[in-house]
Amino acid sequence: MRRIGIDVGSTFTKYCIWDAALEKMELFSERTPSRQREYFTQKLIQLQTDYAESSIVSCGYGRKNVSFDKTVSELTALAAGAEHQCPGCSVVLDIGGQDTKLIRHEDGKLKAFFVNEKCAAGCGLFLGNTLNMLQWEFEKLDLTDAALPDLRLSSVCAVFAQSEIVELVAADVPEWEIIRAVLVQILMQARALLMKVNCSEIVLSGGLSCIPGIGHFAESILEKRILIPDNGAYLSAIGCTQMIL
Repeated sequence: MRRIGIDVGSTFTKYCIWDAALEKMELFSERTPSRQREYFTQKLIQLQTDYAESSIVSCGYGRKNVSFDKTVSELTALAAGAEHQCPGCSVVLDIGGQDTKLIRHEDGKLKAFFVNEKCAAGCGLFLGNTLNMLQWEFEKLDLTDAALPDLRLSSVCAVFAQSEIVELVAADVPEWEIIRAVLVQILMQARALLMKVNCSEIVLSGGLSCIPGIGHFAESILEKRILIPDNGAYLSAIGCTQMIL
C-alpha cells in the first residue's frame, strides 16, 4: 500500500507519495489554493484515482481541509521526516513562509519546540517579498562561495526593512548585496532561537534549504554545523508518510 503525505503550507502545499514496498518516493508541490476545502476535496479524489489503495495523512496550516485517514501537527511530522532524511541529528531549524520553528526530537519523536515571534523579518515571506520587489527569481539564488555582505539592514522589523530596501535600490546598491543582507537578517533571527537549545549541529529545512551553498553561508552566521537534507522543503510531507502504520 502506498502512503501519501500532504503538508499544506502557507505558500506551497507539498506532497510525498511513498511506496513502502519498493522504498520509492515521489515528491511534488503546488501553490496552496485559497478555497482549500473545495480544492482538496477534488484533489483527494484525483490522488485516490492515481494512487489506488493509499493511506493519506496531512499536516500544516490547512490540514483540516485535507482530513482523510489522519491529521498530525506539522511539528510532529517534521520530527519524523527529519529522522528519516538525517538520522541521528536531533535538532531541526525550519524556516518557513510564515514563521521559523526550532524542534528537538529523539528518534523522530518530538520532544520540544520553539517558534519565532511571528516577525516577518525572520521567515521566508521577507525574502519572497524582497525578490518580488527586485524582480529576482528564487531559482536564481546561489550562495556557493558567496561571502557575507558588508551591508547590514538596520531594522529588525520587516515593514521598516522593506522601506529601507527601497532606499537602497534608489541608492543603486547591487541587488545581490541586498538579497544576501536579507538572508543574513533571517538567519540572525533564527540564531536567537538556537540559544534555547544546546547543540553543535542542526538540520536546516524549509524553502531556504534548497538554495545552493546555503549550508556554508548559514554556518558562518549560526556558528553551528549545518546539515542540508535531501528534499529539505519536503520534510513534513515525508514525515506524514512515516506516521501511517
